[in-house]
Amino acid sequence: MVVAESAPADPPEDASAAARFWAENGARRWEQAIATEQRVGIAVCDTDPLKLHYSWSLWRIGAGSRQVFQRQVDAYRELMDGRRIGFADAYFVSIPDPEVLELRRTGDPKRRRRNFALHARLGEPLREWYAALEEVRPGSVRWGFPDEGVGQPVHSVRPRYDLEAYDALIGLAFTRPAGL
Repeated sequence: MVVAESAPADPPEDASAAARFWAENGARRWEQAIATEQRVGIAVCDTDPLKLHYSWSLWRIGAGSRQVFQRQVDAYRELMDGRRIGFADAYFVSIPDPEVLELRRTGDPKRRRRNFALHARLGEPLREWYAALEEVRPGSVRWGFPDEGVGQPVHSVRPRYDLEAYDALIGLAFTRPAGL
């Protein structure tokens, strides 16, 4: 069962309030995923509820700030410490080339693609983020989607609410210079 990415109302203007807003949105999706998993045995999220990859990627390309990323880091860490959000057991990561993205966009005119040009630039930072995640949680990142789907539950040997891995991931994130 898929837990879709939610599209909440616009976040508050204040950076700290916005960080809490996005973290709470992720926590609601995490709660849905856990409930789905308990009900049917597996939950697949359309994008990670622990969505730090987005603000980090924006910062990496110069379209976001370290301050916004840091505030989100703090907000998500608090939720992980309270076991309201955690790491997925497995991450299936597919990052299409810009040409493929453009073909998808022109081939589906009914779908809105806000900020397409900006989002098309996030491929390399996303690769870096998930490579760092694989470094701190070995075996959790799978590059690409399985042809046969994700029919069976995938369980991690690491705990979902792993603050040590969280802090290590954030440490790696801050060692990468911004402005790709």
